[in-house]
Amino acid sequence: MITSTQTLPAGYVQSAEINLKKDKRLIILLNIVAFFIFILMFYLLSGFTALVRPDIKNFSATITIWNMLSLLGLTVLMLIIHEGIHGVFFWIFSRSMPVFALRPLYAYAGAPAWFFPKRQYAITTLGPLVGIGAAGLLLLLLAPINWAIMTVFLVALNTGGAMGDLFVFIRLLKCAPTSFANDTGDIVTFFERP
Repeated sequence: MITSTQTLPAGYVQSAEINLKKDKRLIILLNIVAFFIFILMFYLLSGFTALVRPDIKNFSATITIWNMLSLLGLTVLMLIIHEGIHGVFFWIFSRSMPVFALRPLYAYAGAPAWFFPKRQYAITTLGPLVGIGAAGLLLLLLAPINWAIMTVFLVALNTGGAMGDLFVFIRLLKCAPTSFANDTGDIVTFFERP
C-alpha cells in the first residue's frame, strides 16, 4: 500500500501543477463559478427542504442587521470548518501539523513537506464537500424547523466554496493510480512515473 511520504520515491517526475499564486484568472473564474453554484444549490436545497419537511410553511427570512451579522459569522465559521476538515485529513495521513492561510479570494490548508498518494489526496480534497454536505442533508431531515434556512445557506455556501477542491480533484483523476500530490496550499503539484 502506498502511503504519504516526505521523500518522493525514485523515478517520479512532475506531471502537472495548479498554481494559484500565478494564475489569477483561475482564481477569479473559480470564484465566479462558486457564486453561481452557491445560488443554484441554495435554490435546489430550498426545494429539497420543502419536499422533505412539509411542516415548514414559510422558508423566508426577514433581513435585519442581526441576520446579516449572523450570516457573516456563519460564513467565517464554515470557512474554518471546511479548511479544518482538509487539515484533519492531512494530519491523519501524515501525522504532521498542516498549514492554514487566508488569501484575498480564497483560503487553504496544505501540507507542504508531504507527498500524498492519489487515494489519500482524493479523500483529503473531497472531505469537506462530502462531509459537510452529508451532515447538512441529515440536519435538513432531522433538525428543528428554525435551523432549516441556516442549514441550507451553509451547505450551499460550502458546495460553492468547494469549486477549487473539485477543480483539483478533476485534475487528480487524470493521474495514474500510483501518482502523488504535494499541496503547499497555493500550489498543488502532481507527480507520476513517466
